[in-house]
Amino acid sequence: MGIKEEKALIRQEIRARRSALTDTMLLKIGKDIPDLIFSVDDPDLEAKLGSAKTVALYRSTQGELPVDELAKALIKKGIRVCFPKIENGGMNFYYCPSLEGKYFAEGAYGIAEPAEGLEKAEPADIDIAVIPAIAYNEEGTRLGQGGGYYDKFFAQTDALLVGICYDFQICSELPFEEHDLTVDILLPVMTEDYEE
Repeated sequence: MGIKEEKALIRQEIRARRSALTDTMLLKIGKDIPDLIFSVDDPDLEAKLGSAKTVALYRSTQGELPVDELAKALIKKGIRVCFPKIENGGMNFYYCPSLEGKYFAEGAYGIAEPAEGLEKAEPADIDIAVIPAIAYNEEGTRLGQGGGYYDKFFAQTDALLVGICYDFQICSELPFEEHDLTVDILLPVMTEDYEE
């Protein structure tokens, strides 16, 4: 089996496991994410959080780990948040002052993306990026959806890359290629703590 087939199988398995998570579980996990991020005992993350002006996030879809509450907590602290938008064959990030519906529109792949007319975030301005994934290995190497958007965009930044994921998204035997993104900090959420 080739690397593409291996990746496809892992994507299929993880998506199935994510779809089994209930709305109640997702709500509880989402509420705990700000505490998880702000209480991590990691000097690099603590230092970056102390001085960060811009944090890149994502809008979760199809059972992805929800980060809306983290966005709200960062905005409350006066930190600007930006979200991805697929355009011109690549990905850019745009600042959103809040999560109000008027700042978002349905974009590529049915995911909420920043609406027209918002200010673009330059790659060099992003201090921390919270990255979604299908899976990670223990070293933080990421398996994404397959479009390569995150790999290409974050190759041009010095942002501290944070991967937050469900525990079942960590795969020791994850197949990866040279261009696959590796995060600096990996924070797994134990789903058994949220089982109903």
